[in-house]
Order: sequence, then structure tokens, then C-alpha cells
Amino acid sequence: MIPEQTIRLRSYLIWQQAGYLDGRALEHWLRAKAELEAEYMASLTWVDECERTVWPRLPILRPPQRLTSARIPRAERRVPPAERRAPPIAATR
Repeated sequence: MIPEQTIRLRSYLIWQQAGYLDGRALEHWLRAKAELEAEYMASLTWVDECERTVWPRLPILRPPQRLTSARIPRAERRVPPAERRAPPIAATR
């Protein structure tokens, strides 16, 4: 739905282009509404075309890697829980 203020502005511009003729307010209003609806539908068509476009998938040359800065000493690096190893269990014998 086109906002009334937008139709009013377009109708006013059409009235100016027509040479400020009186008595054609309804004609200008309907023309403005039709123009705006046509523009809106054209924009929807463009969006639909963009959504239907299939973009090619780029090949993955290397799998993702977790990189850690070389400046952080290995002992101070945080290790994610999934990569942590449980401490060895000491023999109790």
C-alpha cells in the first residue's frame, strides 16, 4: 500500500506539470497512485529476480584452521574445553 502522503506529493507534482489546471484533482490523484503502484511493482520484480539468482559456491582451498599468535607462549595459550586432556591418573599400588 502506498502512503497517502506520497500519493499527495506525486499528485501535486503532476498538477504543477499540467500547468496548475483546476478541476482535475481526481485525475491527478489516480494518475499519481497508478504511477507509484507501477514503480512499486517494478521494484518487487527486481527483488524477486535477485532472490532467484543462484550464486556459484566458491571452492574451499583449505579447511578452516585455528591460528594462535606466535608471540603467546604455548604454556599461556587458552585451550578450548574440547581439546583439553584429563590429567593422567596416578597408579595407587
